[in-house]
Amino acid sequence: MMITREYLRNHKDQILVFGDNTLRRGYGGCASLRDENNTYGFITKRYPNNLDTSFYKPNEYSRILDMEMLRLENCIKSNPSRVFLISKVGSGLANRYQIWRLIEPRLRALNSKYPIQTRLLF
Repeated sequence: MMITREYLRNHKDQILVFGDNTLRRGYGGCASLRDENNTYGFITKRYPNNLDTSFYKPNEYSRILDMEMLRLENCIKSNPSRVFLISKVGSGLANRYQIWRLIEPRLRALNSKYPIQTRLLF
């Protein structure tokens, strides 16, 4: 499923979860849709550039992932009538050090816990 600006504008009951950075800036990948009202940034990088220091290594990212999963779950609980479209956060531009292998099982578990409110786009 390809999510576009038009799709988000026509489906206000859905929220696109995309990979983001700590500065909440940049438009690479799904973040190109960040300015839409029904998007949600999930931190997968420090900064929106390609410097090596902007990427998390798995041992550094574990703590961030715990916080991001808690934050996302709380958002899902707070919006019971919305469907969260979860993109492959951390698998593309942010995956320099293979953090996707940490993220994927956690997102699948979240989807199992909230099968009505979450839809994995991978």
